[in-house]
Amino acid sequence: MAKLFAFAFALLFACGSVIGQDDTTIEPDTTLPPEPPTTVPLTTEAPITEPPATTTAPPEPETTTAPETTVPPEPETTTAAPVPDTTTAPVPVTTPAPEANYNYNITENNVTCIMIEGAVTFLVNYTTVNNETKTATVVLPKHPKANSVITGTCNGTDGQEEIQVTWGPAGQSSSVKVEFGVKGDSWSVSSFVANLFMDPVTFANGTDAGKTLSLDVDYGFSPLSVPVNHSFNCHSSLSAVNITATIGGAPYSLGVSSKLDGIHIQAYNMVPYEPDFVSSVHCSADEISDVVPIAVGCALAALVVIVLIAYLVGRRRRSAAYQSV
Repeated sequence: MAKLFAFAFALLFACGSVIGQDDTTIEPDTTLPPEPPTTVPLTTEAPITEPPATTTAPPEPETTTAPETTVPPEPETTTAAPVPDTTTAPVPVTTPAPEANYNYNITENNVTCIMIEGAVTFLVNYTTVNNETKTATVVLPKHPKANSVITGTCNGTDGQEEIQVTWGPAGQSSSVKVEFGVKGDSWSVSSFVANLFMDPVTFANGTDAGKTLSLDVDYGFSPLSVPVNHSFNCHSSLSAVNITATIGGAPYSLGVSSKLDGIHIQAYNMVPYEPDFVSSVHCSADEISDVVPIAVGCALAALVVIVLIAYLVGRRRRSAAYQSV
């Protein structure tokens, strides 16, 4: 009960204090009017801040001028660099490869009277300082090389034509000379001579190294004569049938052999402005013998006759067996 009375007493005291405050606040009514004038300037300051926001719009067009400067440098770099560097350089390098002279020839007054193409090989036996016998190989290239020198004439003595091919360094050169003669409307090889320098490299430790070996070679060309304005062509290998060898005029006692591979010779050509070989006559070695085809034909014919006879005999026996039944 005591607590209840205390709580009621406190509540009455609080209500009285509140009523007292209301009486005191009613008297100073003059404080209320100053408050509204303070709020008016606050509203006027807000619209003042809005116009500066619109000032941000003009700087935007200034940025549009920047991309105009980036456009011109791009086409300058693309057109200059790639065009001249890689495309034009490799083209002229590969063009000057082929050789100027493809065969050995003599040309006078726009007429190529002599042409020779083919490999000429010489096999020379020689003695070394150790008294051993070895074999050296000397080859005239099939086509002219950089160190080849070609001389000759289309109008020699008594209508003779000749060509000489020299190769090798000065003082150590070798040569092959071919002479042609004409009789009627046909020409032939009248002489085939070779002078081979026995260099210390090819003829290693040779007793005759440094000397020149002279050869008179007979290849037994067949046919012996070729019509004028025709060439001699032989795909087969031709071996020399006779060789006379000398050194300094003295006979060379060791063996020497020679062969021609893919030889093509033309002489007494009278067709002007003709850079290639004219119509050719093939050697006898290229011609196929008729004996082999004839023998094969006879064997096949005999086989057919034998098979036919066997068939007839077998059929006759079968008919006789049916009749006996």
